[in-house]
Order: sequence, then C-alpha cells, then structure tokens
Amino acid sequence: MASKGGGRTLKRYAAPRSVKIERKVHVWTTKPVPGPHPQELSIPLRSLVRDGLGLGRTAREADLIINEGKVLVDGVPRREPKFPVGLMDVIQIPSIEQNFRILIDRNGRLFASRIDPSEAGFKLCKVVGKRTVRGGEIQLVFHDGRSMKGAGGEIKPMDVVKMDLKERRMIKTLPFQVGALALVTGGANVGRVGRISDVRVISGSQPNIVTLKSDSEEFQAPEKYVFVIGTEEPEIKIQEDRR
Repeated sequence: MASKGGGRTLKRYAAPRSVKIERKVHVWTTKPVPGPHPQELSIPLRSLVRDGLGLGRTAREADLIINEGKVLVDGVPRREPKFPVGLMDVIQIPSIEQNFRILIDRNGRLFASRIDPSEAGFKLCKVVGKRTVRGGEIQLVFHDGRSMKGAGGEIKPMDVVKMDLKERRMIKTLPFQVGALALVTGGANVGRVGRISDVRVISGSQPNIVTLKSDSEEFQAPEKYVFVIGTEEPEIKIQEDRR
C-alpha cells in the first residue's frame, strides 16, 4: 500500500522561503510538526535556536537546550525541537535573560528581533475569523491558531488584538482602518511598514488592495498581507535583520 500523508523529511532546497538557512551546505533540514503556524510561515524551534540565535553548533546541542525547557514560546516552555514558531511569537530564554520577537524581513524571511523585557509580556494577534458558537457567544480566531470566546463583539476580522501572554487576556484592540500603522507580511512589499491611506474593495474573488504610505512614498499590498501594529505609534519595536 502507498504511504498516506506528507513525508517526515524536508530537503534544504525545498524549505520555505521564510526559513533563513544555508541551502547548499547540507542536504536535509528540520521539518516542523503541525502546530499553530503553517509550514510555509514558520521556523522549527531547533532551526531558530541553532541557526537564528546561535545557541548551538549542532542539532544535538540545540535539542539539549530545548528538551530542558529553557526556551519559552509565548510564555510556555516548548520541548519539541520541531515545534513551529511564527510571526509575532515571543521567544524567551530566562537562563541568559534574552527576549525576542519573530518578525519578517524584506526578503520574506522570519527572524528573531531582540526586545526589552517590558515587551516580552504581550503579543500582537491578528483576527482571521469570527463566529458565533453554542450559547450565542462570539469566538475570535487568531493568526497563531489560538481562539477566544466571550469577548470582542465589536472586533472584526483583520483587526489586531494586543494580548497579555501571562493572563491570556486582551489589553487593547488595534482596528484595521485608514490611518493605522501596518506591517506587510507577504507579496512584493513584504517587510515594509507604512500607514494605511486607502482600502480599495474589489468585488469577486480578487483580494482587496490596501495602499500604505511611508516617507512620502506609497506602496500597495493585498489585504490579507497587512498586519496592523499600531494606531499613532507602533506597539512593537520594528527593526531589520542585521545578520
């Protein structure tokens, strides 16, 4: 009988563009297990610890760090080396007092941006779904797979929620609207930050087009690639990957 489902291995040349690795040095790389982020928009925790943060020279060394529960993702110790880490996830390593947030660069690659301890307590979560569940409660579904019931009656898809990671509650809402600051997470302008100046609604199957403005220059992106990060000022520190 033929095997069912996807394979367990992944060659480096076939790895998603979001993973920043050397593709011609070795043949194989780590394939993430199913989790909160899709494979094409995530980094396996092992690759992040070894290649992104430089905390281990080999996969074995990275696995030892992870298996001991020294790496926290959104405040939770993750001991699975293949756990998928994605956009806006907060990485904490208490033993060396370092904190990072996963961002995306101009080449569409995810990277760990160092942040202050004051920023490590919250996360920005984009609303990708809203529905009514049993009992008439409103349930919000976020880009990182988590969901929340009983809150957000006025919140709509494309809005972003600032989430307290310790108490698992919403701190504030960043509405998707003209004038908001946003990060582009895909397409030709991936990694750019601008202020939304127009949203052009297109009928049919084509996505709506969002126009953003940055330093007197305008650029566009499909609506699904726009991630609000603030109203007047950004809620998170945005910086480019220097490595």
